[in-house]
Amino acid sequence: ASIIRIASWCVPRTSRVMWRQQWDAELMHRWQHRRSPSDPTKPVVRGVVLWSLGAFNHAWYLFKTEFTMDLIWQDFKYGFRSLRNGPGLVAVAIVSLGLGIGANATIFSAVDVIMLRPLPYPEADRLQVIHTTNEGRGWTDVSPSVPDYLDFRRESQAMDITAAHANSFNLAGDGAPERLVGRAVSSNFFRVIGVSPARGRGFLPDEEQSGNGDVVVIADGLWHRRFGADENIIGQSVQLDGRARTVVGVMPPRFWFGDPDVEVWLPLTVTGEEARNSHFLELYGRVRDGFTTNQAGQELRAIARQLAEAYPETSKGNGATIISLQGDLFDEDFRMGSLIASVAVAFVLLIACANVANLLLTRAAGRTREVALRGALGAGRSRIVRQFLVESLIIASLGGVLGVGLSVVGIRGLVSLMPAWFPRIDEITLDGRVLLFAAMISVLTGVVFGLAPALQSSKPNLTDTLKEGGRGGTGNSGHRLRRALVVGEVSLALVLLVSSALLVQGFAKLRLADLGFDDSDVYSMRMTLSEAEYSDSISVNQFWETLDSRLTALPGISAIGATTNLPLRGGSGTFYTIPGEALEGERRPVASFRHIYPGYFEALDIPLLRGRTIETRDRTGAGSVVLINEAFAERHWPDGDPVGQFVELSSGNREIIGVVANTRDQSADNTQTPTMFLSVLQANRRSLAWVMETTASIETLAGAALSAVADLDPNLPPYNLMTMRASMDEIIGGAAIMAKIMAVLAGIALVLAIGGVYGVMAYTVSQRTQELGIRMALGAKTGDVVSLVVRQGTTLGLIGIAVGLGIGLVVTRSLSSFLFGVSPFDPITFGTVALVLLVAALAASYFPARRATKVDPVTALRRE
Repeated sequence: ASIIRIASWCVPRTSRVMWRQQWDAELMHRWQHRRSPSDPTKPVVRGVVLWSLGAFNHAWYLFKTEFTMDLIWQDFKYGFRSLRNGPGLVAVAIVSLGLGIGANATIFSAVDVIMLRPLPYPEADRLQVIHTTNEGRGWTDVSPSVPDYLDFRRESQAMDITAAHANSFNLAGDGAPERLVGRAVSSNFFRVIGVSPARGRGFLPDEEQSGNGDVVVIADGLWHRRFGADENIIGQSVQLDGRARTVVGVMPPRFWFGDPDVEVWLPLTVTGEEARNSHFLELYGRVRDGFTTNQAGQELRAIARQLAEAYPETSKGNGATIISLQGDLFDEDFRMGSLIASVAVAFVLLIACANVANLLLTRAAGRTREVALRGALGAGRSRIVRQFLVESLIIASLGGVLGVGLSVVGIRGLVSLMPAWFPRIDEITLDGRVLLFAAMISVLTGVVFGLAPALQSSKPNLTDTLKEGGRGGTGNSGHRLRRALVVGEVSLALVLLVSSALLVQGFAKLRLADLGFDDSDVYSMRMTLSEAEYSDSISVNQFWETLDSRLTALPGISAIGATTNLPLRGGSGTFYTIPGEALEGERRPVASFRHIYPGYFEALDIPLLRGRTIETRDRTGAGSVVLINEAFAERHWPDGDPVGQFVELSSGNREIIGVVANTRDQSADNTQTPTMFLSVLQANRRSLAWVMETTASIETLAGAALSAVADLDPNLPPYNLMTMRASMDEIIGGAAIMAKIMAVLAGIALVLAIGGVYGVMAYTVSQRTQELGIRMALGAKTGDVVSLVVRQGTTLGLIGIAVGLGIGLVVTRSLSSFLFGVSPFDPITFGTVALVLLVAALAASYFPARRATKVDPVTALRRE
C-alpha cells in the first residue's frame, strides 16, 4: 500500500481517490475477517499491522490529497522566488549549514573507515587476536610464546590459529639499499587471513623448519616500485639481510594486515628450542564454521589452564583471552576518539540547525500577513507547511552542496594530521558512502530546522493578522522558541570551546613537559646489521665502534651515542632480584631495560646523579655492569647508595656503576618507570638508534652521516632519519590529532553561535523598527535603545552559558584519557570560555542595536 501511495503522487487526483476507496474496502474486509479460523496469522498481530497500515493510509491521504507533480513544481518555483527576497539571510543559512554538513562529512569519512566498515578480509568478524593473561602479574594482553602457540594450534578445535612476528629487513641488490618493514609468519597465515597471493603461492609447512625458509612473499607496491612489475618475478632471488631469498609470491594490490607499511613476509621458522616464558608472538585465529566466538574463547582458556598446570615454572597463573581483530586494531583510544569527534560534529550540526531555524523563524514572523492572505484565499494548513518545508529543503540542499565541497578540503586536512602508520588511512576519502551520508543529513536537517517555522506559520489568526493592515509582522511570533534556540546554540558552543581548550592545553603540556632529556638539537637515525654479514659480537662491536669514530669526526657533532630504544618508544621488561633482599610474595620484581652505547646520556643531556656512566671499557670480557635510574634506586635503596650493589638478571649478576635522572622512556605520562641500562658492547645488539647532538644544520648532518655509513657498508640502509623533536611529535601525534580536530570544530561552533545571535538580533531589530522609532520619538535616548537590545541578547547569552557549563562538566569527564596534566574540570578554562562567549554575545547584540539607533524616527514611523 505504501508503494502504491508513493507511486500515486504522479497520477490524477480521481485515480488516487479511487485507489484509496478500494484500499479502504480491502482493509475493512480484512479487519472484519481477522479472526477467521483458516487464517494462520495471529489475530492480534494481524490486527495491529492492519490498523497501522490503515492509519498510515489515512494520514497520507489527508496530507497528500493535493500533492501532484505540478503542485510540487509550483512549490519549488515559489520557494526559490520567496528566498530571493532575503538573499542575505539565505546566504547566512546556507553557509551555516555548509559548515555543519561539511564538518560531519569529514569526520564521518574517518569514522566510517575506522568503526563501521568491516576489515578487508573474508568474514572478517570471525578473525580474532589471542593474548596471554595473568592476573597475578597484571597481564591483560601480553603476546604468547612459541611453545604456547604450537600447543594452541594443535589442541584447538574451534579455531584455525596462525602466528606472526614483526621485523624489518635490509634489501640490497640493484639500486640503493632499503629498509623494509616485514613480518615472519607461519605457513598457514594467508589461509587463515583469507587472502592468497595474487601471483605465485604462500608458504609450505616444511618452510617453517629452520634451514628451509629461504623464501619470501612481497607486496604489490614493492613489486612495482623496486622490480618494475616484472612478470617473471616468481622464482627470482632477492638479498634480504645478506641472505638470498627466492620470491614465491606477490600479494594483491592494497593488501595489508596489522601494519600498512609491511612489504615482505618470510616464513616463521621454529627450532623447537624456544622458551615458553619468551612472549613475543602475535597470534591470530579464525573461528571455524559451527563454532561461536564465545566457544572459541572458552576453549582457549581451558587449554591455557592445562598449560599452566603442566608448566608451573613458566606459566603459573597464565590464561588466554581473545578480542576481535577490528577491536584490537582500533583499540579503546580509537573508539573513544571517534566517539568524541562524532559527538562534537553533531553539536556543530545542531548549532547550525538552531542557527538556521532561528533565522527562518524570525523571517517567518515577518511573513504572517502573507500566510494569512494565502489562508484566506483557501490554502490549507498542509499546503502552507509543505511550502515552508520546501523552502527549508532548498536551503538544506544548497547547504549540502557547499558542505560536500568543504568536506573535500576537510578530508585532505584530516588525513594530513594522521601519521603514515595510521591503519586504512588511504581509504579515508570522499566516496559514495560519504556522499550518501551528506545527502541524508541534508534532508534531515532541512526537515529539522524547517519544521518549527513551518508549524509556527501554518496557524495564523486570520482576523487579527489582516486587521493589522500595513504594519506587517512584528516579529513576536514564536519568540520563545527563537530564544530557546539561541540558548541552545550558546550552550553547545561553550561545551565545544571548553573541550577544545582542555585538549589544546593537554597537548601543549605534553609537548612542553620535562621529559628528562633535551631533544632540541639532536638528530637520530637507526641501523640494523644483518646476522649473515655480522655473525658474532666481535664483528658487531667493531662496526659500531668504527661508525662511532666516523660520526664523531663530522663537523658540528658535540656528543654521540646510541640505544636499542629511543625515548617514548617503549622498551623491554625483565625479572630481576637484588641479592640478599627478600621477595614480596612469590613473584620477582619487574623493571624496564634497554641497551646503550657510550655517549648516549651526554647526547641527550641526561644528568648523572651518582657514580659513572657506561664507557667503552664496559665490553665483552670485562665485568658485567648496569646503570639504573632514580626510580629504580628509590625502589630498593631509598636512603642508601646503590653504587657498588648488584642486580641479578637471567644473564647473571651485574654491578651497579651509577644512577641517572629519571626520563620518560616508556610514555609521556607522569609515571617514572624503574629502568636499567646495559652496555651494548656487552651484548650482541645489531639494531641501534644513534643520537647525535649537533650545532650543524640537519640537512648538512644527514648527508654527511649517510656518506659515513655508505663508506663502511654500501648495503646498509640507515632509516628513521629525523630530529628527536620530530620523533617526539610523531609519538604524541594522537593527542595532537584530537586537539586540532576539536580546535577547528570549536572555532566553527563559535562562529556559528555568534552569527546566530547576531543574525537573530539584527533581523529582530529590523522588525522592531517602528517600535524603536516610537520610543525615540517619545524621548528615548540612543543609549536607552542600545541598552534595551543588548540586555536582551546578553540575557540569552548568560542563560546559554549557564546551561553549557552544566553540560560541559559532564562531557569533559570523557576527555580524561586525552588530557596530560590538565583537570577536565579546570575552573580557569571554564571561566575563560564563558567570558569569551559573553563578550561575543555582547558584540553580536551591540552592533545591530547601534545600527537601529541611526534610523530617523520619522522614517521609521512611515515604514510599512
